[in-house]
Amino acid sequence: MKRTLAVTSLALVAALALASPAEAAPTPPGDTPALACGLGTVDLTNPPLGYPVATINDLAKRLGLAEVPTAVGLGCDKSIPTDPYSGTHPYPGSGPVVLRTSETAPTQVYCTNSVSALGNLLDSGGVVVPGGKTLAVIGSGCVVEANPIII
Repeated sequence: MKRTLAVTSLALVAALALASPAEAAPTPPGDTPALACGLGTVDLTNPPLGYPVATINDLAKRLGLAEVPTAVGLGCDKSIPTDPYSGTHPYPGSGPVVLRTSETAPTQVYCTNSVSALGNLLDSGGVVVPGGKTLAVIGSGCVVEANPIII
């Protein structure tokens, strides 16, 4: 009996350790702002070749993001529903946020914290500098999960 309990406990610990970040992520509450990012989102833990992650990290630090950024959303200027049961909520410029390429995108990026700045696109790689018209949302604690609007 003790051996069975020990094996079961080890299996449970192993399963939790191997769970994907999306499975470990909290489900965003209905009052979490969701934004459509017309220019898309970039996973900063696995960015495109040549993407200036250090520049984004520096900008996030200057904007007051305490953690290391894990995603950036570009062109996130349209509020959209977080789930099928809630309306839209204005994004206050920081805090928890959901980023999607569109309202009906198959996946979304849920970030436990974020900061934002209006900027200009520097190049086709989507680099943003403060002071322009494109809203860049830089998030930390971000995970990719299914979009509840289309489930």
